Amino acid sequence: MVKQERAGRTRQAVLLAAAETFARVGFEAASLVDISRRAGVSKGALYFHFVSKRALADGVRHAAGREVGSAALRALRADGPALQSLIDFSHELARLLREDLMVRAGVRLGCRGSHRDGAAVGPEVAWGSLAAVVHRLLERAAEAGELCPGVDRRSAAELLTAAAAGQVLIAGEEAGRPGPEAVSRLWTAALPALVTAENRAGYRL
Repeated sequence: MVKQERAGRTRQAVLLAAAETFARVGFEAASLVDISRRAGVSKGALYFHFVSKRALADGVRHAAGREVGSAALRALRADGPALQSLIDFSHELARLLREDLMVRAGVRLGCRGSHRDGAAVGPEVAWGSLAAVVHRLLERAAEAGELCPGVDRRSAAELLTAAAAGQVLIAGEEAGRPGPEAVSRLWTAALPALVTAENRAGYRL
């Protein structure tokens, strides 16, 4: 058990060091020697857990995906109005993109050309699930009577998913973004198309 715990700590230290390096310099410029030094482990210990830089990048991507997936699950399980859960989720996604090193590294790996067989390799499972979360929460909002009559939920979901994807792209290019005020401005613009004027004041943007 002690040996397993030590191995788990080593693996996590390597992942964190890799995330910091990938977020800072990207996949191509990252050095396994630098990552092992930053993690405080030998290169042999690094190779014990990750057989190549590609495998290490995949580990970072999957860890980023788990973070985003956990945030999505919390949004789906949240109490209260479904549209508020969607607003809160967009703020949480923005916070992760700004502050979570693993998520930032996963985004950079996806946006800046970690490739396999000619296809972009990013945290595709997590980002692909954004559309499902948006669709489901908009469905719940419609079922609860939160949305204006006649709102095209499909078009609204596509627009909001595109906005979330835009947050991911911005985060891949600039540290510290998207800021909370940018997310609030997005909802200030989007909410009138979704909710009647008398109900808008009930939402925290």
